[in-house]
Amino acid sequence: GVIGVLLGVKGAVEAVVSVPIGGLIDRIGPRRAFIIGTTLSTALIILYGLATSVFALLLLQMAVGTVRPMAWVGSQSYVSGLRDGADRARDTGRLSFVATGAQIFAPLLVGFGAQVFGTGPAFFVFAGYCAIYVLVGLALPKGSDSRSAGATKRRGFAEGLKLLSIRGIRVVMLLSAARLWINGAWVSFFPLLLVSSGTAEGAASTVVSVMAVVGTILSPTSGRLAQRFRVEYLTAFSLGCGAVGLALAPALDSVPTAYFSALLVGIGLGISLPMLLVLVSRAVPDETRGLALGLRSSVNQAAAAAAPPLVAVVIGATAATVGFPLAALVGLSLIGSAVFTTRGAS
Repeated sequence: GVIGVLLGVKGAVEAVVSVPIGGLIDRIGPRRAFIIGTTLSTALIILYGLATSVFALLLLQMAVGTVRPMAWVGSQSYVSGLRDGADRARDTGRLSFVATGAQIFAPLLVGFGAQVFGTGPAFFVFAGYCAIYVLVGLALPKGSDSRSAGATKRRGFAEGLKLLSIRGIRVVMLLSAARLWINGAWVSFFPLLLVSSGTAEGAASTVVSVMAVVGTILSPTSGRLAQRFRVEYLTAFSLGCGAVGLALAPALDSVPTAYFSALLVGIGLGISLPMLLVLVSRAVPDETRGLALGLRSSVNQAAAAAAPPLVAVVIGATAATVGFPLAALVGLSLIGSAVFTTRGAS
């Protein structure tokens, strides 16, 4: 339960701040926002290694939840604004390739670092890894931060909520919520389930990495898939695979069977992100892209914040064999709602 609260509070803070941060990104430019977000996040991760209480970790989670959206939403706005059409799908696929690929190494850094050195030094190692992205941001062309004509005024929740009047944005929000709910429940508790079943921490981290490997392999195919299938249905199908992987997790609580659950969740992770970025870019004009992506991030984090504590309560009150399938059912309900909304536009 304590772990669920720590995981959930960061998402809750991000859910609150992501919309105004999206509007801020439209004003200052995605490159500048990315540099600020990665720099502050790296500094805060160093402090995790020095924390000695749950309260300190709680404060750090809140702080990271405040600055991380600048990095993540900024990167999405930067890449999705580079080109149009099929090129945009290829660009967002490449972003997903790198972002998902990073999840191959991150769990290994944390898992084996904690196993060998302890949790504190593992945070220092991870902070060094994150600092690499500060350098990436500094290397990006400065021209991306030129303001568009409509991005000079402040935008907050009121302007962000108005975007929900667009049917395409509503579809994106439902699918985004399903993506983060499924992934949040699986990543938060499946490794713990494996460890509690006797799997070593390092081996459990490889399961998360396999999920990321699958997603990384599939991400570059997004451009071709978007030309053959309707993007909304393709996204819904991939996330449906992830929901099945989440539901089957309790029956696959050892290595190597756990890798099958990782495969299914990885399908949803790898295909859905670039497709969602394409859908957002199609639905709104360029000058409100950051605001729309901020709204998507807010919905994402609301789902990410809700999943850990709610699933933790169900697992604690019943068992993993009940909690994981119920979490999967919630994800499938969100996917079904998105498909229904899409068909209403046909």
